[in-house]
Amino acid sequence: RLPIRLMVSLLYLKHAFNESDESVVERWSENVVWQLFSGMEYYQSKLPCDATQIGRFRRVLGEAGVEQLLKTTIEAAVAMKAAKPVELERVTVDTTVQEKAIAHPTDSRLLEVARAKIARLAKR
Repeated sequence: RLPIRLMVSLLYLKHAFNESDESVVERWSENVVWQLFSGMEYYQSKLPCDATQIGRFRRVLGEAGVEQLLKTTIEAAVAMKAAKPVELERVTVDTTVQEKAIAHPTDSRLLEVARAKIARLAKR
């Protein structure tokens, strides 16, 4: 078995940096800061685990376990005075994200534009 701290830190880093199971394991082996965060005392160039172990750990934890981890993390931050309870009363959500106006060649609109241009050329 692998240390719980390692598995929890890999799960956290995966979500914090929007990585896949495979890429978080690879980046961990290259990143000294991530290894220190995971509780390692010395740099290790080898992979910490197989990427499939992260998925198994996540399934074993379940949704309730992940929520418990989040709750414990918040309680620890309050206990260490890294966060104040007042700061946790309101959630700020960024709603400024907008869809990009990118048209792909497979879009029906582009196909219709191409059809219209061909029809005009044929009439000429």
